Amino acid sequence: MSYIEDMDNMAEKMSFPCSTNNPVVDILVGNKLGIAKSMEINVDCCLLLPYPCSLRDIDICIVLSNALDNAICACKSLDAGKEKYIQVSGRIQGDFLMIQVENSFHRKGVFKKGTGLSNVKAVAEKYGGAMSIETKEDIFVLHVLLIIPQRPESILQQMD
Repeated sequence: MSYIEDMDNMAEKMSFPCSTNNPVVDILVGNKLGIAKSMEINVDCCLLLPYPCSLRDIDICIVLSNALDNAICACKSLDAGKEKYIQVSGRIQGDFLMIQVENSFHRKGVFKKGTGLSNVKAVAEKYGGAMSIETKEDIFVLHVLLIIPQRPESILQQMD
């Protein structure tokens, strides 16, 4: 094998299942989607983040970590034979970052929001955005809208 082929193979092994343009988020999403894949959950990720930007990495990670943990848990509780999937998507539109996490789930009575979704909502509100949940049939969709601050980072640190 040539040196170039060795490097290509190594790069392929190190690649993340979702390249978001943010290395910290890539590691988090890669880890969570890797866990989902190991549980035979189909995963798809199409999320491009502004980087660098005035959204703090920790805040984006709070949103995605909680959303993906919930999605994995929902898929894990599905009966055998049911389709299990998680789709992560997001896009920037003007000064807005829109993130969507969709997954299969089993509707069991009334859905209640837990600590994870409260944390997601808190981050959305911190950035002047919003969080909404949509359920239809056996599909759960979490929508998160964040306004990308156009202020210097030093001002943002004072907001904490």
